[in-house]
Amino acid sequence: MPLLKRSAAVAVVAPLMVFVASCQQPPPPAPPLPPLTESCKFTNTPVVVVPSDRVVERISVGRRGTEPSLVSVAVRIGEDFRQDGTMYVPGPDLGYHPYLINHPEYFAQSGDNNARKRVTASMLWSSAGPYYDRVPEFSMLCLDIDGATVAFYTARTLQPHTIVRFDFSSPTRPRRPPPPPPAPQEPAG
Repeated sequence: MPLLKRSAAVAVVAPLMVFVASCQQPPPPAPPLPPLTESCKFTNTPVVVVPSDRVVERISVGRRGTEPSLVSVAVRIGEDFRQDGTMYVPGPDLGYHPYLINHPEYFAQSGDNNARKRVTASMLWSSAGPYYDRVPEFSMLCLDIDGATVAFYTARTLQPHTIVRFDFSSPTRPRRPPPPPPAPQEPAG
């Protein structure tokens, strides 16, 4: 008799479990991506093109997320990117922390006025533990008159996890050659 009772219990429980599983709601859809302004674009390779009459004067980094993150900054020289350095980003907070530029010559204006610098930033973060092994899900690059901002998102949230700000110098004017000296006057005579 106990075998018959067990079989009856399985026959009742199995369909009940299937019914309960089918009643569960599907997971909610991912939240929308943050709104874009005209000066912003989504990109997995954020490269900032610095205008030829400006240089990168300052770099600052802020972390809004709770998970620790590392930011690396690089400059494209010729066909290669050269890493300037890496920074552990303090936080989370709403402020920005100065990034110490290790190689100022990477960011200086070149002799060729038409040359444009290309600078970039990348970010790794850690969900737990000492290893920074996660890349952001996506990033957003926004340009403005005085610089550019790269915002890294670790998930589809409206708030970025880490923000890197590149501040440009004021426009530099090319030097004009000095005017030629006045021609000597011939004596009237």
